[in-house]
Amino acid sequence: MNFIPNATGPDHQPEKALYFILNIRHIVVNGPNVPEMDKPHASKFSMGEAFFFGTFKGTPCYCAELQSKTVPEPFEKINLRAYFLSADDTFREMAGYARQVLDLHLNFRFCGRCGGPTRTLTHEHARVCPSCHLTAYPRISPAVIMSVTKGDKILLGKGVNFPDKKMFSVLAGFVSPSETLEDCVRREVFEETSIRVSDIHYVKSQPWPFPDSLMIGFTARYQSGEIDIDPNEIVEAAWFSHNNLPKIPHSHSLAGQLIRSFVREQGSQTKNYSSSHMI
Repeated sequence: MNFIPNATGPDHQPEKALYFILNIRHIVVNGPNVPEMDKPHASKFSMGEAFFFGTFKGTPCYCAELQSKTVPEPFEKINLRAYFLSADDTFREMAGYARQVLDLHLNFRFCGRCGGPTRTLTHEHARVCPSCHLTAYPRISPAVIMSVTKGDKILLGKGVNFPDKKMFSVLAGFVSPSETLEDCVRREVFEETSIRVSDIHYVKSQPWPFPDSLMIGFTARYQSGEIDIDPNEIVEAAWFSHNNLPKIPHSHSLAGQLIRSFVREQGSQTKNYSSSHMI
């Protein structure tokens, strides 16, 4: 493996390291990727404490909070979602890992139980309260995401918080306490569109660090109901055929993959139907 996650870093800051310098929405890059810097170059950045999170081909990797609005040349600050679309699989994984490790250290400086300051553990990515011993780990929030089909059509919606106001996607939602993933699929689809579904099947999962989701993908089939959206969650929803889709998410995202899988399946069925009628 090129990237090896690890919480136990070098005793001293190495001469050179990869730095994943982030704020809520951005990451610092040098050309197409994150910068590899020596100590003097790293000191030029206005960044918080650097936290070790693993190695890439033996090079130590650190994440740190960007604390200024600008960065020195030749570096630049780009949108983290845009970086996810352009980076290769390994650096995409590393950036997501870095983001969630950094969030742990920024968001859990104080204990959620007694309010005391926490300290960093050295053998795992965690922070512990010396007073009451409550331990915090990088937060992972499970969320279901599902392609709902009705014959040769797929249900797509436009979320109220989508950055791209022209984009439609499959429905998704966070899992509630004591809820199975399948029950969450049924509940979320019904709450957002008043559609009831059945025949729910797991497809695959995808880490999605915006900020800390684990997207768990499913397919489901229409059972009953008419579309009646929850305006607090959905701006618009409709059934779309595979050859008449609106703007959809990038193929890197699990949402985009679920939609494209539906398109391939429908295209294959159409081709087979046409071939069978030509014989």
